[in-house]
Amino acid sequence: MVTPTQSVALTRQHKDTFFRGLFKIPQNFIQLLEYCRGGQLDITATDITPFDLDSEVAIRIRRNDVSFITNDNRLIILIEHQSTQCPNMALRLFIYYLELLQIWIKHNKINVFSQQKIPNLPVPEFYVVYNGQKPLTDIYSTFNLESKGIKVDVQVKILDIHFNNLQDISPNNALVGYSYFYKTYDEGIANGKSRQSAFEAARETTIKKGYLHGFIDKEDFIMFYKDILDYDTQLKAEGIEEGMAKGKAEGLAEGINKLATLIKRGLSLDEAMALINEETAPNPA
Repeated sequence: MVTPTQSVALTRQHKDTFFRGLFKIPQNFIQLLEYCRGGQLDITATDITPFDLDSEVAIRIRRNDVSFITNDNRLIILIEHQSTQCPNMALRLFIYYLELLQIWIKHNKINVFSQQKIPNLPVPEFYVVYNGQKPLTDIYSTFNLESKGIKVDVQVKILDIHFNNLQDISPNNALVGYSYFYKTYDEGIANGKSRQSAFEAARETTIKKGYLHGFIDKEDFIMFYKDILDYDTQLKAEGIEEGMAKGKAEGLAEGINKLATLIKRGLSLDEAMALINEETAPNPA
């Protein structure tokens, strides 16, 4: 059974899936990171390696969108994509970092119980990118924990990646292509198009603009959004079946209550059943 909350989450799923697929490519990630940092980087695509919870653990309740570690183990960069605003992003990213840190310690065969001091840990770098429907209200998310001998202070910058906010709209920039695609898609939905029509129109227009060449025009991307649309159809079918089942259950409960009432009035079981069958029988034409 699909609850309304699950249904809402599933309608947003394609943005997150598209985002992860696109920016797990190192070169695309570098372009995204340049936007987050606001300038040129001291690292290149050959300097980083994907390092996220999806690739490390088969089944996990929590997962971050994309993160990389430098080849010299000096930096873990986590970027989370959001279509809705959440005030707890700093805490969430801090939790992701701690989980990734455990994986890093295991990979490097570090014994935390050793008498030798642990080498320098990879320093986290957090960002949140936002492209939801509502205007962005907060540009930072913070998490603070302080007591005697302990102080944790995390501040995460939230960046608006809507197409109209981007200054450099080079066709070779993956972030620009992603933002343009969903600008076109959201406009289609706002103008009353179905999700399928909005997807197809956004893909066609994005290709004509020269964005996301070698990604959006590939067969696996076409299959990706077809799977999403097919899943929506499946959800609708499940909703219809659920409604029918609910109706049958309510009808059965009503029949049982009516049967019990008739028996309390002194009718036998056979008499009560006969009366109910007579009442529910279709009228002759």
